Amino acid sequence: MKAVNAAFEQDFVYWVKEPFPEDVLSQMLYGSLSFGVYRWTKPAQAEEPVSPSPEDTEQIGLARVVTDGCSFAYLSDTYVLPHYQGHGLGSWLVGCVAATFSKENMPYLRRIMLLTDDERMQGFYAKMFGVKVVGREERKDMGRDLVFMCARPHAQS
Repeated sequence: MKAVNAAFEQDFVYWVKEPFPEDVLSQMLYGSLSFGVYRWTKPAQAEEPVSPSPEDTEQIGLARVVTDGCSFAYLSDTYVLPHYQGHGLGSWLVGCVAATFSKENMPYLRRIMLLTDDERMQGFYAKMFGVKVVGREERKDMGRDLVFMCARPHAQS
């Protein structure tokens, strides 16, 4: 949780103004379906089996999904630390989320939603989840406008 709050303190996580108290952050993460990206920090040993532990890893990315586990999903708090961007980790992370919410895994998923301010990311999320822009929100407090994107990927007709 310390790594998430450390990321929330950085400017690139524009949607969070300050870190959360630990109990609040714990409730946020454990009440959601959270995906992490981690960097192995232990020196590699050729014959040693890989068995990561919290002491041997550094969290460098997160995707948090607020969901009921079967029909609704809201993608939130998705990031990869700037130093690790540009290597496909964000695409891989969001791909893991998309695979989890695929028709094979969640056949009754009726709605997936997210907010973003980045036009480039709008195309990316449209490709990954089939979402489209359905609304806009002016956010003067953030100095940017957000778009609300939504899809009904497995909705029953």
